Amino acid sequence: MPETPKFSVIMPVHRESPKLADVRRAVHAARSTLELLIVLNDASLAGRITAEGPSEKVVLCERRGRGFALLHGARNAQGELVLLLHADTVLPAGWDAAILRAMEDPRVAGGGFHMTFDKSSPWLDFIVRFSDLQVRMGFAMWGDRAVFARDVVLKKCLQALEVPLFEDIRLSKALRRHGRLAFLDERVVTSAEHFRRNGQYRQTGRIIVARTWYAFGGDTGRIYDYYYSH
Repeated sequence: MPETPKFSVIMPVHRESPKLADVRRAVHAARSTLELLIVLNDASLAGRITAEGPSEKVVLCERRGRGFALLHGARNAQGELVLLLHADTVLPAGWDAAILRAMEDPRVAGGGFHMTFDKSSPWLDFIVRFSDLQVRMGFAMWGDRAVFARDVVLKKCLQALEVPLFEDIRLSKALRRHGRLAFLDERVVTSAEHFRRNGQYRQTGRIIVARTWYAFGGDTGRIYDYYYSH
């Protein structure tokens, strides 16, 4: 890996979010050279979300679903390190330096951050602790954690992104075939909007139903329709 690797930050956007400006500022606060690839996953956003500066590029992915949008961005990434970022997840200060430190170990293929929600409650705090436990036990690293990987490794795992959702589960498994996943101490702050809008327990129930359906071999297209139509 070059002494000063370039980052490609891939951010799918399927709707306008009030957090988008904060997310962009956090990305560009990095001291490393980077490109921000904003992948619009809804044609109606074209012209409403545009590139801000030479380090940003906005492209359209017509195949609906975050996995397809990430795949579109990954195929066009030019950096040696790739960060897959949700449009409602704010990176911590010094995020790039934290990744670079982790990547000094050649055994590390990628990884993700600790996370917290932008709203605290006993139930949401439990969800975060449960997710942390899953990561430590070697299970899937949720996409809300801003998953990163070496570009050469990610390019070998692109098939994992060929789904509208649950790309995080598939990608975690694929990356582990090529090395260790680093679990960084720094925390990203992700939106709890779905839990606020739908109710904490109802939203959790939807997630459980969708993930159980997927675990039993359900069609990801049908699961996507279920999850986003409720």
